[in-house]
Amino acid sequence: MIKVLVVDDHPVFRHGLISVLEKLPGFQVVGQASNGVKAVAEAKEYQPDVVVMDIRMPRGGGVESTAAIRQTLPQAKVLILTVSDKDDDLFAAIKAGAKGYLLKSAELDELVAAIKLVARDEAIVSPAMASRLLEEFQQSGGYKRDKEVGKLSPREREVLQLVAQGGSNKEIALKLFISETTVKAHLRSILEKLHVRNRAEAVAKATAKGLLSPQD
Repeated sequence: MIKVLVVDDHPVFRHGLISVLEKLPGFQVVGQASNGVKAVAEAKEYQPDVVVMDIRMPRGGGVESTAAIRQTLPQAKVLILTVSDKDDDLFAAIKAGAKGYLLKSAELDELVAAIKLVARDEAIVSPAMASRLLEEFQQSGGYKRDKEVGKLSPREREVLQLVAQGGSNKEIALKLFISETTVKAHLRSILEKLHVRNRAEAVAKATAKGLLSPQD
């Protein structure tokens, strides 16, 4: 069972999401909160596997709450679920320790898949969000592949592309005909070369620099 804490300041949306998750096999909603302060307290009390977090709320927003939860409960994973498609919000959430960033326009099956990925310590960024960010950089002409990106080997780029598509370590290993241990080694190398802390940051940075295609 994946223990989930739902955090959103809109009661109708929050209760609706809880109702949906409680009917799905493999999920247990252990708590809910309407603001950032309550979210941190609920997380400490109920020890969720995944916190589904809105980003704009009274009394402590999603970014601040994510950072606080990750500091006190490093085992808890945070999935941002928001209407905000602003790149500043995306990067702030990732830097705070969020494992995923999904727009509320996503389909139910996308949200369920995202929660499962985050619970497995995988990263996910909304495809629509990644595509929009990439288009902005392309239109402005303001991106260049810097030395960090240039250091990635062809195989590391393949791994990163599959990570961006939501692939787990096992799925990536099967697709590239390599072992999961090798996949983990490539991921460690990617994080070091891009100077980021997790898979979500790696995907976001590679997207911003034009390394990943809009489809990814």
